[in-house]
Order: sequence, then structure tokens, then C-alpha cells
Amino acid sequence: MLRHRVGRLIMAMAFAIGCGRGAQAQDLLRLPDGEVTRSGGMVAYLVDPTTRYGHGVLGDAIEAGGFVVERDGHRLLFRLGADAVFEDRRVRLADLDGDGQPEAIVVKAHLDRGASLAVYRIGRHAIEPLAESPAIGQRNRWLNPVGVADFGGSGQAMLAAVVTPHLAGSLRLYRLSGTALVEVSRIDGFTNHRLGERDLDLAQIGDLDEDGTPDIVIPSLSRQDLAAISFKGGRAVVLGKAPVKQRVARFLALRGPRATIETDTGARLDVMIGRD
Repeated sequence: MLRHRVGRLIMAMAFAIGCGRGAQAQDLLRLPDGEVTRSGGMVAYLVDPTTRYGHGVLGDAIEAGGFVVERDGHRLLFRLGADAVFEDRRVRLADLDGDGQPEAIVVKAHLDRGASLAVYRIGRHAIEPLAESPAIGQRNRWLNPVGVADFGGSGQAMLAAVVTPHLAGSLRLYRLSGTALVEVSRIDGFTNHRLGERDLDLAQIGDLDEDGTPDIVIPSLSRQDLAAISFKGGRAVVLGKAPVKQRVARFLALRGPRATIETDTGARLDVMIGRD
């Protein structure tokens, strides 16, 4: 029944978006709950809704089969093969290779091996795969990026993500090395997503110890604590923790050591994260 409802939704969207747009209308069919990201004169979004995976970790069975980057009046399209989907809501635009131009970063889910982090180079005339982390290794296993920053303090932008945020909750740091995403460090027991929710931002980035290197503030796997994690020097260290009276449901703001959150009951709380 769910698959039939999803199919009808996609058909309705195709009609609504495609009317009067000719043969390229299918290229413009966007993910129903997808976000639009902008950086460096580029606009990016996920397209080609598909139900070929059916995991539903983000609240429905619709994933994306491709993404579009618009720049200087031109539209570039990248499509996956039938063996994978983009299990995501956004295309992150960030400069990982240090060339001054953003790359596209998306969660790619292999139908038989689960999710990986995929990085794409945005050229003048085409989008090309640049690097990919190893897939988790099992179908219906997901990961959620935290963000891109100089977490190690080395001057190189790195990518942080939580692998299996509903199971082990492994917060990992990756650096781009040629055409590979190499794991630098990890620490387990944290989450940046609630199962079935569309909100991808249950963790935030800020410099809590004021040392000039970005840190990550993130709930514990139980969502009953907030922790500040540093990866300075390439090593994961817990800078401090703070208990939360109720489970963290949304991360609203981070101002220094003060985190503003919403709980499962809808209460809004300010939580101070102290140094250990």
C-alpha cells in the first residue's frame, strides 16, 4: 500500500513539474522533501525520485536517483545507476580539495552494501565522481554527515559523519586523499539523527574551547546527554558533557558552550556544556 501511495505521489509531481517544459521535464523532477543548497554561485538539489531502495530512514520510501547543479545559467545533471540511490535530502557544497571551488557531497546508498559518503567534482561541463568512503557493508545501513571544517587544525578541510546513527553511532572524521576518503579518527556512542525524521542536523559545529579549531556538539546515542567532541590533531577527545533532562529531539542553536535544544516533549531548553 505504501509503495502504491508513493508511486502516485511521484506521478503527481512529475505532472505538476513537467507540464509545458518539454523533453527535459524529467531531468527537473525534484526529490519531494529535498532541500536546495547554494555556495560559490552554485545551486544544487536532488532529483529523480525513486522507490528502488525502500529503506525509509528519512520518513518515506522515496530516495533520489541523481542531483543537479546549476551555475552560470547552465544545468549539470548526475545520475546514479540502478544499483544505488542518494539516501539524503541535500547536496552539500564544500571545498574539500582546497582548490577554492566547492565539491558536491551526498550520502550514496548501495542497494546491497548500504551507505557511503560520495564526493563529486563539479566541472564546467559535467559532474564527475571524485572520491567515496567504503560502504557500510550491509543493506539498509545509513550514515549522516555532520559537516565540513578544519576539524584537525591542520589547515585541511575534513568531513565528519555519524555512521549508523541509530545503532553504534560512530562519529568519524574523513580527509580527502587523491580519489579516496580516508578515515582519520572515530569515537562511538553518538547520534545526529532520529529514526524516521527529516531533520538531518541534530549535531552542530562550534569552537567550544576557543582554540581556533572547530568542535562538534552532538547528543549521545540515548539522546540524554550533549557532548563536545574535538578532533584536533586527528584524535577524538571528549571536551565536556552535559546531561539533558529529556531526550534531545532538535538542535536549535549553538552559542559558545550554550546549546538550545527542543526535547521529545516539545520543551525548549538551554544546556551549558562544561569542560571535563
